[in-house]
Amino acid sequence: MPAPTSAWLTPLASRIAALSEAIWGRTGVVRMIGTSPGLLAAQTRLDRFARVDRPVLITGESGVGKELFARATYLLSPRTGRAFVGVNCAQFVDENLLISELFGHKKGSFTGATEDRKGLFEEADGGVLFLDEVGELTPRAQAALLRAIGVGEIVRLGESAARRVDVRVVAATNRDLRAMVADGTFREDLYYRLAPLRLHVPALRERGDDWRMIAEAYLAQLCRQAGADRLLGESAVRALTGYPWPGNVREVRGLLDTAFCLCLGDTIEAADVEPELRADPDELDERTLAMAAGGTGDPYAQMSRGQGSFWSVVRDPYLDRELNRDEVRQIVERGLSEAGGSYKRALRAFGLPEAEYLKFMDFLRHHRLKPERYRRNAA
Repeated sequence: MPAPTSAWLTPLASRIAALSEAIWGRTGVVRMIGTSPGLLAAQTRLDRFARVDRPVLITGESGVGKELFARATYLLSPRTGRAFVGVNCAQFVDENLLISELFGHKKGSFTGATEDRKGLFEEADGGVLFLDEVGELTPRAQAALLRAIGVGEIVRLGESAARRVDVRVVAATNRDLRAMVADGTFREDLYYRLAPLRLHVPALRERGDDWRMIAEAYLAQLCRQAGADRLLGESAVRALTGYPWPGNVREVRGLLDTAFCLCLGDTIEAADVEPELRADPDELDERTLAMAAGGTGDPYAQMSRGQGSFWSVVRDPYLDRELNRDEVRQIVERGLSEAGGSYKRALRAFGLPEAEYLKFMDFLRHHRLKPERYRRNAA
């Protein structure tokens, strides 16, 4: 039988889970599963940072649970009980929409602005605003954010008068912001405003047997939802021990979803999990192409077979953080290579009509997804 819930959580994580359930209910419980030294060190840092009313920058690979740490920062802070508002900065392709979402807008300030609207900074006034994928902010949005954090003032799009806000910003990114500062794509002054307190969440491969606790906890959840009784068998444990989990916690959950459905008995065995593992860890560049939304497969092959377009097979999973930037660049590069370097000719391989060329190019430019060797190509 799976271990009891208390065995999956450190004392601090148990307190965080209880606090989150009291505020958000059972569907909003923050469970930071694991007892490894690396996770414990990150939680200790979290506990100390949460009490200090300063911005926090949370870093770590995609899928490690940065949002859980952001929510835990709120739960352990003096601002608990006030607003907690979150936004994924990568989801907005249009700059005006992003700035409007953060700071609000005046009616008529841009196409589609049919009424006055307050932004997330005003909604979070007195509480915490979580900015996920903060490295995706445009230069204009970076400048506005710098003012909001530095002097506590925001200006709605289309207005000139400043509004005062009292917001604690918790930001997260899987990118190296210091490298972005060095190459001029992220403001140095904003970086230091965002990162007086820095917290790194370790990758799952650095956390010993935490993967097994996460797997058993998620399996128990699936059993409750399905009214079934299934265990993670020893052969499956042996098959998964030592696996590097490149997709981190998100990959564990996805693997268990698939194995739970495919398992014919009451024990998940190696045969149920091995086909879902990605290729040899030494072949990372090849296996990154095997990840698609909701499971495994080759996104490029899916599009080539007419099983979806670039928007559904690549863009949406990217915005949902199921594909990372390097994976998308490799998919794009593969299409360009077969199209002789022409973005327009590559549209067919991506399941897109020529009429969507500008939309496609705008998405790649905004998210900095153009492969280096094809960065100057525009046809």
